[in-house]
Amino acid sequence: MEPGPFLKLKALFVLAVVAGLAVLPVPAFAEEKDKAAQGSQQELMERIEVLEKQIRRLEEEAKARRSLEITEEEKAEKEKEVLSAVSRDYTLDPKGTLALDYSINYSYSPSENIYSQDQILRLERVNDHTIQHSIYTAYSVLDNFTASLNLPVMYRYAQRGTDDELDETNIGDISLGAAFQPFKMEAGKVRYTLSMGAVLPTGRSPYKINPKSELSTGNGLYSVSLGANFSKQIDPVVFFWGLGYSYPLDFNVDDLEYHVSDQLVLTRVKPGSTMSANMGMGYALSYANSINMSFSYSYQLSSRLTYNNARSIETGDRASASFGVGMGINVAPKTTMSVSLGYSLTGSGFSLTARVPFNFVL
Repeated sequence: MEPGPFLKLKALFVLAVVAGLAVLPVPAFAEEKDKAAQGSQQELMERIEVLEKQIRRLEEEAKARRSLEITEEEKAEKEKEVLSAVSRDYTLDPKGTLALDYSINYSYSPSENIYSQDQILRLERVNDHTIQHSIYTAYSVLDNFTASLNLPVMYRYAQRGTDDELDETNIGDISLGAAFQPFKMEAGKVRYTLSMGAVLPTGRSPYKINPKSELSTGNGLYSVSLGANFSKQIDPVVFFWGLGYSYPLDFNVDDLEYHVSDQLVLTRVKPGSTMSANMGMGYALSYANSINMSFSYSYQLSSRLTYNNARSIETGDRASASFGVGMGINVAPKTTMSVSLGYSLTGSGFSLTARVPFNFVL
């Protein structure tokens, strides 16, 4: 029996469905392949975008790092600020700069004296307190040459034993100086400054007073000196050191009448020269503060003292040393106040100093 039209139609539908199913896998596979390709491309684009973000971040970090790096000029300025908290001896200002410093220093020096009274040896303790105000001024004639003057005013108070007290207020010894750099300093190299100076005995001479009722405010001697100061910056520390030599002149200490006692009078003094050395280091805590520490040593050759009985004695060589710590505080863009404490290593005295420098460009 031949199939009816409905059966034929059904058969044709079945064949069409089968044919469709036979053809479907090919376009479905291509579509999945396209989707996989599109997924790989999208993933590649995302990776490229991530790499671009990382490159931009690294570039920004490198730019920020370069902005934080200190240039050679900034390093030199920072070295100058650290050294200015120590002393003006290590740096020079540009031509036409007028420098003014005000400093106040307090020092305490105890001692013991043995003397004879009524044929009995007695011990006398002396506490010497000194307050010194100093006005320092310097003018930069050239970029590498500076002339300076220092004027001190002193107040001294001495307590001897338990009852005797002495005090004195007077000008101290005025000092003149000059500092220069023979060659232009290069960044990263050792910087050095050569200096020369002279001290005028404008204070009260210790050889022309009554020691029982008066105090001196000066050394009583003319003297000349030579010095050399060096510095080297090794990040983050600045090292500094110096050498000095002072030669006293004795033409104003002849024909003295310094009464050591009723029978003994000092008539002439021939002082010995002094050699000194110092070294230290400074460190910048921030752009506004720095700290420093130093060691100082001096060696004075023997002096000859001549008395009215024509007898001469040698005092013997003397050595002294001290250790100091200090801090520099930037109180203005170009003003660094410094405070320092020094302690004697060969005695029991100490000193405290505060200094405020000012610079003016004329």
